Amino acid sequence: MVNQQFVEIDHVQIYSAHRPDVSPEIAQMSVNFLREKFDGDLDIAVDVGCGSGQSSVILAPFFRLVYGLDVSEAQIQEAVKNRAHSNIHYRLQEAESLPFETCSVQLVSACGSLHWFNLETFFREVKRILVPGGVLIVYTYHSLRPYLECSLKKKKIDSLYDQIYEELYPYWPKEVHSSLEKYENVQFPFEEFRRIPDVRQFFNGRFIDLIGFVESLSAFQIMKKSDISKADNFIKQFGLGLRELLEVPDEQDREMIKLYRDFYCIMCRKEYKLG
Repeated sequence: MVNQQFVEIDHVQIYSAHRPDVSPEIAQMSVNFLREKFDGDLDIAVDVGCGSGQSSVILAPFFRLVYGLDVSEAQIQEAVKNRAHSNIHYRLQEAESLPFETCSVQLVSACGSLHWFNLETFFREVKRILVPGGVLIVYTYHSLRPYLECSLKKKKIDSLYDQIYEELYPYWPKEVHSSLEKYENVQFPFEEFRRIPDVRQFFNGRFIDLIGFVESLSAFQIMKKSDISKADNFIKQFGLGLRELLEVPDEQDREMIKLYRDFYCIMCRKEYKLG
């Protein structure tokens, strides 16, 4: 793994608390893609860079075994603590050395993590462990936002987010730029791959989740390490601006509101061979 992030306990706890589980639609879409050319048993799925398990749990209903791998011990501990499942095994493991037999895995996924990997080595390992016709699912997302019916309010909210992401931009690790660009410049060395337009996930969340999500971003954490007073003022101003636009009183931080996030997905297939 090129650049290790999300290792401090405080950061990982924020990440786990304010990043909801991934949309089940992505798991279903991935399995549908796999089933287009693979009709064998759904035995093993491997979620690489699994973080605290949000992208692993959605695979559990479809596969006999799911392995969630991450280089952050704190993330793995958080996944075991909060997203345990009878058929999910979380392991401390680098993306560039996948501990599975050749042609033994039906699906590999990487949610918001591909940009941290050594891609040449990772892709080689993925192609080694996938069965013929097996698939790699790569997807990413960049923000968590309140959903508003009023177009005027939505425009103001989008403007606020544009402003905060502009302020955060200098703090993004260079690897993250690939994710921000939706992996447009990544060459996927597979016989078949398909880019999927944004998949929108709606869910009920809390005002504090919107703040916590921004605090969980690697760019914010780097800002915080660089200048804690600047980071504290940044998140305070974001919270005040968001509270004003959403008209959320202080005492309603934990009231449920409608939130959404957009995923960008890429589905790749290893060459399918008969016999």
